[in-house]
Amino acid sequence: MMRIKEQIFRNLLLYALLLFATGVYAQESCDLKYCIETALKNSLQLKSDYNTLAKYKASVGQVRSELLPRVNAVGTYQYSFDIQTQMIPAEMFGGLSGTYKEARLGVNQNKSGNLQASQTLYNAPLLISLKIAKATVNLECLQIQGTKEDLIYNVSATYYNIQSILKQEQLVENNLRSMNSLVEITDRLYKSGLATATDANRLTVSRDNTSANLRKLRNNKEKMYNLLKILMNIPIDSNIQIKEFQENKSSLVEPFLPVSNPMLKTNYLQVAQGKQIAEMQLKSIKSSYLPSLSFSGSYGYSAFYNNANPMKNLNDKWYKSSYIGVQLNIPVFDGFSKKYQIHQKKAEIKNYEIQGEQILQQNSKEMADAYADLKSNYTSLDTQKRSLELAQKVSDDINNQYKSGLVKMSEVINSQIELVTAQNNYVDALISIKQAELNLSKAAGTLMK
Repeated sequence: MMRIKEQIFRNLLLYALLLFATGVYAQESCDLKYCIETALKNSLQLKSDYNTLAKYKASVGQVRSELLPRVNAVGTYQYSFDIQTQMIPAEMFGGLSGTYKEARLGVNQNKSGNLQASQTLYNAPLLISLKIAKATVNLECLQIQGTKEDLIYNVSATYYNIQSILKQEQLVENNLRSMNSLVEITDRLYKSGLATATDANRLTVSRDNTSANLRKLRNNKEKMYNLLKILMNIPIDSNIQIKEFQENKSSLVEPFLPVSNPMLKTNYLQVAQGKQIAEMQLKSIKSSYLPSLSFSGSYGYSAFYNNANPMKNLNDKWYKSSYIGVQLNIPVFDGFSKKYQIHQKKAEIKNYEIQGEQILQQNSKEMADAYADLKSNYTSLDTQKRSLELAQKVSDDINNQYKSGLVKMSEVINSQIELVTAQNNYVDALISIKQAELNLSKAAGTLMK
């Protein structure tokens, strides 16, 4: 009995330790690298893209199989209740010329077994189709790369948005504590006759607005966390926390213009690969005018009988038959079908060329805009940081003076509004730098590096 109790106690203790370990792990802060790696590992879209890639790889083997020999074993059995009547010139049997004699040639039962083989010797469209299938695999690989880049960008942008909200939440919590302290002081002053009811009410309204702003921030934080969980494809009820943004020299690096080739970005490579496939398809259509050559052969045995008895043969024999041959197929006239297919494909190639030029212009513009935003945000950060420090100092001075009865309530509220504005501007500038760096990395095509 004691052993059973001891075993139960050990199991409960082990279970409690597991729960504790799970809880600690769930509360562990996640950095951006972990979020991106989890998203890439769990992405449903990437799983779908990889399945599509496997399908295209299989299609390469399917097209290649068309170039390999085909061998079939064919067996037939046929019993005719009435043998077909044929007309034979009567003079072959000594009859009058110009007359015909009815005759039934053959026997009722026929059976055969043959080994048939065929081999394509030359088929230009088929050879080009194999190249097209391989190019389609490359295009799908680019699609997967594009999906990864989009996922990395979305996870990073969401991560920075959460960091922004966390920073704002911290500042608003500090403001709320300060406002609560002022409300308590004002209530005491009002009860002592040193402050008016209007002062107390105005400060209470300001405190309540700050509290409402804090609730709104926390609601937005929860929504952004939910979005991050969706991007990472983890349960929506998972309890994850991200690391708060820390302003230091290592987190903010002076802007520089990275070396980038817009023609090596994934979006342009996709268009270039699409154009290459269209050009091969055009070549395939044109090659359809060329002759095709194939080989065929057969080897087998046949047997006959005059009744329905598969086990019987006339003369107890099987008769051998075989042949080999080649077939040359020369296209002559197709009603201008290939002509209009060529016109359509040429127009498609032109569209790919135009689309490529548009993407190159777009890539260059995104690069210039992202770099300009990054430089501007660094300048803005310095300005907003000084403004925040000054607004904080003014607010602290006004609060202290209000506690001493030297300033009016309106000055306290105005200084609080200026402080909140400076805080929001500073947080926006702080996080905008990370967002601009992210946009610059996307424009340069270095998100996965």
